[in-house]
Amino acid sequence: MALDIAYSIEIDDYLDPDRAYDYYWSGIIKDKKKFLCPGTDCDAQVTCANLDEDLQDMKVVPHYRIYGNHSENCEIANNKPLHVEYEGGATATEEKRTIDESVVEIFSLERPDSYYDELRSTPNSEEIISKKISPAKSKTNTRLRELGSVGTIYSVRSVVGRYIRYRKDDSLKHRRLNIQGKDIYYGSIFKCIGEQDLSKLPEHPVIYYGWAYINRLPSDKGYQIKFKKKFRKSDEEYITTIMVADDLIENYKIKKLVSTRLEKIRKTQKQTAFVFVYGVPQEKQAKSGNKYANFQVLNLDMIDINYDCPLPKEYDK
Repeated sequence: MALDIAYSIEIDDYLDPDRAYDYYWSGIIKDKKKFLCPGTDCDAQVTCANLDEDLQDMKVVPHYRIYGNHSENCEIANNKPLHVEYEGGATATEEKRTIDESVVEIFSLERPDSYYDELRSTPNSEEIISKKISPAKSKTNTRLRELGSVGTIYSVRSVVGRYIRYRKDDSLKHRRLNIQGKDIYYGSIFKCIGEQDLSKLPEHPVIYYGWAYINRLPSDKGYQIKFKKKFRKSDEEYITTIMVADDLIENYKIKKLVSTRLEKIRKTQKQTAFVFVYGVPQEKQAKSGNKYANFQVLNLDMIDINYDCPLPKEYDK
């Protein structure tokens, strides 16, 4: 059984690696080794590998690795479905999904206010197991299944990471995202900017991607992301950009991750990054006559900035 969830001692709840990564870079989680196996009566120690890395290659995504001994009754060790009880009485077994049926994950465009709530206290060593066997908190945000968790996704970064993971385990054809009530297959949500005609784009947002230059704005109050390739319309090309204000970064809970990547990229010779953005481009024309297709980003969860292309070679354009 793949270990896609673990009990976080610091958070006092069950987390998947995506949420653990968010919590680490927001400063809530401090130690990648403070996790336990989610199995019954099991106190096998777990580390979240790559949790503390500013990943240059998302193919090596954060994941759980067990380095302790399982209990005799542990479902993980015995290759059985997890038995974790939610608050309210539902069990993981009652809600489990298998990859034999289509699995729908929710891509929420806004995190709940409670997402980054910090603990008031951290359990000591004597309290850990008693707390671990208490009901899991996140019934509405996490459903456990035989191969791990199917949880709500709040960022483009997580969508990209899961796409890579599902492609690798050959379950991509079973995976869909529900976005504002509309189901979209993982395999159809990505569109390369350089291959798109503005007049033929879907009216609803999708994830656009491509190589881009990263520059400071002339005002020195933010960054301009300018894609190398352009949208087109008939025979005309539209310069494609995203503006990221410093204020937007400052108010972002995971600002440490974003600012680290942006500054590292600016210090490289080429100053280029592979960028994903969820949205709908807006057409504009400057006084100079140049035509633009701009993405307005009000939430930094809706973009992802990478040093290299994390997707397979056919996406590297």
